[in-house]
Amino acid sequence: MSGRNYMHQLDAKNRMRIPAKLREELGNNYSITVGSGGCLYVYTEEQMKEVKANLNGINSFREKQLKAARFILYNTWQAEEDKQGRILLPDNLRKYAKIEKNVIVFKGPNCVEIWSEEVWNEYFNDVDFEQLADALDELKNNG
Repeated sequence: MSGRNYMHQLDAKNRMRIPAKLREELGNNYSITVGSGGCLYVYTEEQMKEVKANLNGINSFREKQLKAARFILYNTWQAEEDKQGRILLPDNLRKYAKIEKNVIVFKGPNCVEIWSEEVWNEYFNDVDFEQLADALDELKNNG
């Protein structure tokens, strides 16, 4: 877990670059899907196989599980880089993450994350350090 983040902008055709260091970590066949907090998750090929395996294990008679699996799978897109190393962010993913222009690409705890700068700032606008400390204590006690 490194916590690196990079500022980028979408171009006029809704394309962006994944920073070279992160692209190396992601490999050639990475996927982008919806994430929590209003961001997009970028998974390596191996991580995406694990996500799909978990989704295959849901109880198809549990509507909440089925709805979540459908939403994730429907909104998963295999990134394709052009010759300049840019990827297109499809409309459904841009709308979900409220990405219009400014983008933050962040090396999160489990995967690379793509955030709208505005959503990122709002997400961290009212950080309560007591709650953060409690969450970290829970991690320590469960690990």
